[in-house]
Amino acid sequence: MAKSVINIVNISKSFVNKILLDKANLLIEEKSKIGMIGRNGAGKTTLIKILMGEEDADDGEGIFSDDIKIGYLSQGANFDEKEKVIDYLIKSTNKKSWECSKIASRFGIDHIKINYNIGDLSSGYRMRIKLSEMMLQEPNFLLLDEPSNFLDLNTLIDLENFLLDYKGGFLIVSHDREFLKTTCEKTIEIDKGKIIYFPSGIEDYFEYKEEKEASIKKYNKNIEERKAHLERFIDRFRYKATKAKAVQSRIKQIEKLKTIEISHPSKSVRIKLPAVEEKKGFAIISDNLNIGYDKKIVAKSKRIEIFRGGKVAVLGQNGEGKTTFLRTISGIIKPLSGNYNYAQGIKTAYFGEDTYKNITANDTVLSFLKKHAKQGLLHQELLTLLGSFLFSGDDINKDIKVLSGGEMARLSLLSAITQCADVLILDEPTNHLDFETVEALANSLKDYKGTIFFTSHDRTFTSLLADTIIEIKDKKISLYSGDYEAYVYKAKLEALKEEEEEIKFQNNNKNIISENKNSYEDRKKIRNRLSKCENLLKEYEKQINDYKNEEKEILKFFELSTNYDEEKSKRLLEIKKLIENKEYQKTFSMLSSLYEPLDNFFKEIMVMVDDDKLKNNRIALLSLVDKIFKNMLDFSSLIK
Repeated sequence: MAKSVINIVNISKSFVNKILLDKANLLIEEKSKIGMIGRNGAGKTTLIKILMGEEDADDGEGIFSDDIKIGYLSQGANFDEKEKVIDYLIKSTNKKSWECSKIASRFGIDHIKINYNIGDLSSGYRMRIKLSEMMLQEPNFLLLDEPSNFLDLNTLIDLENFLLDYKGGFLIVSHDREFLKTTCEKTIEIDKGKIIYFPSGIEDYFEYKEEKEASIKKYNKNIEERKAHLERFIDRFRYKATKAKAVQSRIKQIEKLKTIEISHPSKSVRIKLPAVEEKKGFAIISDNLNIGYDKKIVAKSKRIEIFRGGKVAVLGQNGEGKTTFLRTISGIIKPLSGNYNYAQGIKTAYFGEDTYKNITANDTVLSFLKKHAKQGLLHQELLTLLGSFLFSGDDINKDIKVLSGGEMARLSLLSAITQCADVLILDEPTNHLDFETVEALANSLKDYKGTIFFTSHDRTFTSLLADTIIEIKDKKISLYSGDYEAYVYKAKLEALKEEEEEIKFQNNNKNIISENKNSYEDRKKIRNRLSKCENLLKEYEKQINDYKNEEKEILKFFELSTNYDEEKSKRLLEIKKLIENKEYQKTFSMLSSLYEPLDNFFKEIMVMVDDDKLKNNRIALLSLVDKIFKNMLDFSSLIK
């Protein structure tokens, strides 16, 4: 029987007459991998703070086993900007240099960056330092509160990979569905002050919730039908003395018939955004754009064209210039050189941290929204939208000066959206939204007729919304050729490759080898994780097969129908291009990332594939290289 390490016993906590936790109970066993979810304000962060002693419970307690050692990812750190990474880690953890280097390498801080001054590193790498510091304390249970809010994609992938190999247990609060799906084996939800435990992952939990809701709805329907039947009897015989006893009996039966409340139905959140006129043509064109501050170039691009209606995800590591790019095209800061031009008459609206942290207006929530929303929107429309963004009841009459940071962010985001602009520019719009609202917002924005530029650390949101990707990397701004799934896939392979190279370097270093006795285990982990790339290959092939099946259906339609269908004809051409691009992405992203000895050969093939003269041979070349790859790819032989 597994040993329990944390026992949450009847914990209660209230704020300003709002009950967050109401005699909440939970028993956490060692090595449990738990994801915690719940609506905003449900009490998730409060529970973590109570467990860490940062807040007191009104009643109840958290009981820890004697041998538990908690690792807690705090958001603050006392960095000396001029201090080297390795010196900081040695000083803060009292560990040896080789130990610090080994753990730091698991979070992408290689033997070069570990000797950088902390002040020269981006916020993403600073978070990696804090993760390394936490793990050097050798905890056996981790508490991570919303890590995806401040981790860039590459750092998050490194954290995912680490957690997949982690021998201890952890409890993670996150609204990043993909992150929880990848790392967690169990799920808890805080709802109405109680902790609901489910012994499986988040996808299974949502499926269970839907089945349970369907069962409750069926039960409630039967109850309502039974009530209606009894009420008809009562109405028919209410005034007949001979039926008085029978009528009273039916009244008592109705009083006993109770329906079951569904507090937060799955997929219940629907956000209907105000309409924006659909227009054709380009939205923005940039030429030789250099962006930055104080004459320091952060990133630069050649020509980029984005057409109206595009949903553009701006991706890259923290510190690469994503926010600088969005602030530039929104007009908040000027480009250092080059130019960008919107189509004539285009109106833009911007949301970012700087739009809500400096608001000082004397308004209520509702009056503030009315002031900033497009004229002509109905009062009821605004109330409905406020409800969708988690403002309900008396919340709409709150003075905005007393709003929390999360509430102000949601209100500011809504005020940008309700301007009904042709171009929406959104910098991290999902940080203060819960699961349901994030997914509902993504689905609503997908139908938005305007153009959207956005950054988000939430992979579910980005995956649902993005149809175009701008990548900012190594001071270059460019359009990425693949879709978001391909981008994440490439980032995962790069993370594995970098880690493999770093472990090889450390194992070849005599000083480290003499102290580090775990090289075999490290290599074994890499081999195991590389084997998972085979599954990713299958995912690519499934996508290609799906497109091919759709292609067959359209061809079958043209064979059987005498009518010409322009839409189907266009879709057929689109599918052919999609299949071709998927083949291209699948083959070269995997080959160049996984089989380094053939790297130059693959680069030559890529040049041939891009040569216009050889376009007709493109698929044949891809097929040839793919066969070579499948014959040569023996994962265990990659590490010797």
